[in-house]
Amino acid sequence: MARLENNALQSENEFLSTMLRGQLISDVSMKNYQAIVVLDKSAFFPSEKVTGKIILGRFDNTLQFEKATINGQDVPKDQMVGGQVLVDIPAGNPGDKTLKGELVFKEGDSLVKLPYEFQYSVIPMPNSAVISADKMNVLYKGVDNPLSISVPGVPDNKVRVSASGAVIKKVKTGKYVVNVTNYRGRELPIIVSWTLPNGQTKSDKKVFRVKNIPNPVGTISGQDGYVKLPRRNVEIGTVGAALPDFDFDVKLLVSGFDFKAPGQPTIRVRGTKLDSKAKSALRRVKKGQTVQIFNIQARLAGNSSYKLKKVYPVTIEITN
Repeated sequence: MARLENNALQSENEFLSTMLRGQLISDVSMKNYQAIVVLDKSAFFPSEKVTGKIILGRFDNTLQFEKATINGQDVPKDQMVGGQVLVDIPAGNPGDKTLKGELVFKEGDSLVKLPYEFQYSVIPMPNSAVISADKMNVLYKGVDNPLSISVPGVPDNKVRVSASGAVIKKVKTGKYVVNVTNYRGRELPIIVSWTLPNGQTKSDKKVFRVKNIPNPVGTISGQDGYVKLPRRNVEIGTVGAALPDFDFDVKLLVSGFDFKAPGQPTIRVRGTKLDSKAKSALRRVKKGQTVQIFNIQARLAGNSSYKLKKVYPVTIEITN
């Protein structure tokens, strides 16, 4: 009986050993491993080397996680399936990002926590073409010149802009204004420098021509050049100055002008409308004759320190 019992135990041990050995072989089989590429970062520039490592990781689709977190937030149960934690989070604003958290699972009666951390970058999505006219790179004195500046693939907070001798301000992401009112040169280099993820600094520049605001034109009731108007319209009309076809929303303020009628002395007028002397001279003008408003004194609203060029006169033919 003892021999039979020993034989039974030996057979049982051999059977269990065979089963466990088969399970162990299955568990450690290379079929249960995957090649995992782990690069040192998720974005590279053409001048850099792609660096990282390739490792083997065991994949068990029967593994059940007790809990998983991503950036401090618990992962929903439906995103922990087949031994995997599915990542599904918003990319956020452009810049360098960190994905970190921990995986929690049971091993026997204990909970095992495995922390992880991964660095990646979010870069702006191109939504427009960059088109520039090389001969039109002009900055005007007296106004804030808007500029759009960015470096593809580099977060905005890693970009720096400077302009020696001029005032440059950042108004929002990728948007700047440059004021060259007090700049003495005819050309201004705008310097852009940026920092790459590896800490290396690069820079570039673009040269802009610096110009004065073009000559304004005189106006009467909003009309400029050679104008035909009834006498009454000239009497009550407002004299102004304008910058036609100038691509900046600027307002010009007029403080005075000269009025000249045929055969009569020039009258200096303060303000924007004909005074009593100018109106008296206008009444002696015959139909078909012309009067002239010239030497118009104008300035930029909000920037009285900038001296405008001479304002072109306006000539008026009296129609009655």
